[in-house]
Amino acid sequence: MIDFVSTHPAAHPQTVACARLIAAVIAQAIEDASKSQKTREDRIDAEAATEWLFNPSTTFTKYAYLIGANAQAMRDAMLEPHKEFAIEPMHNKFDEGKRRRLRQNHVAWVRRKEMEKKILEQNA
Repeated sequence: MIDFVSTHPAAHPQTVACARLIAAVIAQAIEDASKSQKTREDRIDAEAATEWLFNPSTTFTKYAYLIGANAQAMRDAMLEPHKEFAIEPMHNKFDEGKRRRLRQNHVAWVRRKEMEKKILEQNA
């Protein structure tokens, strides 16, 4: 995960530390959202992380801003990286298997949100 704030040469050490912490929180959420759901706990973690990453009303948007990143661009890259600008890191922890699981969890989350919306509309 690129943390643009903590790599800025003029950044205050406390700002650097905070930006790295926020980047670690985002990285953990991505890891959780891409879990295979073998246990109930894994499913709960994946659902909560997917909700946090993709729901526009969560703090993820603010966290991305605080590290100098665009939340929507990050969401798009998690689901499908832009091949033209893709830079392959030496040690890629987010492989195609995790990306596939994250996409599956995202699709399930979108369907769940659509069902919730329909239920709310029917009850209104």
